[in-house]
Amino acid sequence: MKYFEDNNHELKRELNSSVKKEIVSFLNTKGGTIYVGVDDDGKVFPFTDNKVRDEIDTQLGNWIQDSFYPDITSLIKYSFNKDNVMVIEVLEGLNKPYYLKEKGPKPSGVYKRVGRSARQASEDEILSMIMSSKDFYYEKEVSDEQDLSFKKFNQICEENNVAHDTRSYKSLNMINSDGQYTNLGLLMSDQSPIEVKFAKYDKNMNFIVKKIYSGSLVKILEDVLEHSSGYNDVSAIIDGKSFKRIETMSYPGASLREGILNAFCHADYFIRSNIKIEFYDDKVKITNPGGIFKASLEDILGGIQTYRNPGLVKILNKLGYIENFGTGIPRILEAYSNSIKKPEFKPTENFFVLMLPNMNDPVKYPVNDPITFQINDPSNYYYVNLNDRDLLILKIIKENPGLRVPEILLRAKKYDTSINEDKIKNSLKRKLNNYVEFKGAPKNGGYYLKNN
Repeated sequence: MKYFEDNNHELKRELNSSVKKEIVSFLNTKGGTIYVGVDDDGKVFPFTDNKVRDEIDTQLGNWIQDSFYPDITSLIKYSFNKDNVMVIEVLEGLNKPYYLKEKGPKPSGVYKRVGRSARQASEDEILSMIMSSKDFYYEKEVSDEQDLSFKKFNQICEENNVAHDTRSYKSLNMINSDGQYTNLGLLMSDQSPIEVKFAKYDKNMNFIVKKIYSGSLVKILEDVLEHSSGYNDVSAIIDGKSFKRIETMSYPGASLREGILNAFCHADYFIRSNIKIEFYDDKVKITNPGGIFKASLEDILGGIQTYRNPGLVKILNKLGYIENFGTGIPRILEAYSNSIKKPEFKPTENFFVLMLPNMNDPVKYPVNDPITFQINDPSNYYYVNLNDRDLLILKIIKENPGLRVPEILLRAKKYDTSINEDKIKNSLKRKLNNYVEFKGAPKNGGYYLKNN
């Protein structure tokens, strides 16, 4: 058998105290296997002596009973394989954090598997484990701040015909059964501590825009959605084959809106960090604190949804921000289904990053057709606002090179009965001069597309 180390496999030459840390790290992450009797380079040092095997077997059994908390008896199996290597199989635990009894539930006793090694968990990570294993929901807990006002929240409720009296606050779980404001109420209040960072960078990574939004979370969301839409440019090109406008949004369909909504809905508001929306030339990066909640990336890409903040999702649904529960990621994928460029999802344990490629970035696609040009940028040398009549004339000239104005008119009349020679001449002279040229003698020459 070939032995190696990775996220789920650890090699140990001997059964020493460092193995305890590895066991704890696997319990607190995704589980794994420890091979004892194998060096870091994969060389085997087998336990062939029965007495030695009995000793380390007993030693590990004693550790399982006495060295860990909570109880891990059902989460660990061990035996010797055909190479006479001890194989310790560790399952992921449900009652995290697991820790070394002698150290207690603090960083010195709690370990996590990160890559190929075990590292101490931070205090925030330990607390996050406790909340997750105990089904702790931030939004349900009583707010430390009870002197709250809801001016912005009520205003948005009124605009959307949503009730916002005390009874409604209770039904939305903003007020608990004891009449106290919850953390969800705090998020909706004018005193909400949440800040969302918004930035736009130039190509040299200098700030063009740098803003911090604060206040009621729904007001922040409304402002961020509005501001972001201003950076979702629409470009238009004229296709040289069909002579139709092809409009392209920088972030197609509902992708930008859904990406921002996902960040707000699935953020872990317990983590002391910010939601960030950052626009670059070639992409937008949306980051929220909190990794994927009780699911895998494969699960969410397949349309499965879990809710870290079910109360917040309910409020956003009532206010009309969310059309359907659980459709955010599939809608983002659908928006880019016909594109070479695809969204990137980069979850970590404590953050979720979404990268949406800009379909109008400078290196989008090579342009080979001489009629294909940008019409949305007045700084472009070839910029001109072509109407349908101009496009019709271009199409006729391309399909029938060498025509004179009367001949163009005959063909154009089939599609535009109001057209006349003066209108054709005006279009050729004032709007199409960068794209067509007259070749030949005045009496027998005609119009052709320019090669450049």
